[in-house]
Amino acid sequence: MFQNDYFTESELACRCCGKNHFKEETLRRLIKVRERFAKPVIITSGYRCPAHNARLNATMTHTTGQAVDVQVALGRAYRLIQIAQEEGFTGIGVKQKGAIGKRFLHLDDLESVPGERTRPTVWSY
Repeated sequence: MFQNDYFTESELACRCCGKNHFKEETLRRLIKVRERFAKPVIITSGYRCPAHNARLNATMTHTTGQAVDVQVALGRAYRLIQIAQEEGFTGIGVKQKGAIGKRFLHLDDLESVPGERTRPTVWSY
C-alpha cells in the first residue's frame, strides 16, 4: 500500500490477522472520495482474509481488497453516496438504521460478472 494523507495501512488491513491486500486502484478512488468529502472518513472494515470473512457470514467483496465499510450517518451519508458514485464505486450498501455509531456505507469498485454480480448496484442492510 502506498503512503497517503488520509488512510493508514492498519485501517485497511484485516482485523483478525493484519494482512492487507487492499488494491491500490481502490485506495486511489477512496482518497478522491475523501478529498471531495472534505471530512474525515472512518473505515470500520477494509480488507478481510477469507477466514475472518467466513466468521462474519459475509459476502466475498471485502476479500478482493476492493471494498470498505465507512461509518457515516444522516445527511453526510447522502453526500458520501453521491461522491462515491461519481468517483467510480459500483457497489454501495446502505445501513442507516439503529444507533448513529453503528450506521455505515459499504463501498466497492467491483466489476459486473454475468449471472453472478451486477454492477452498478445499491442495496440496504
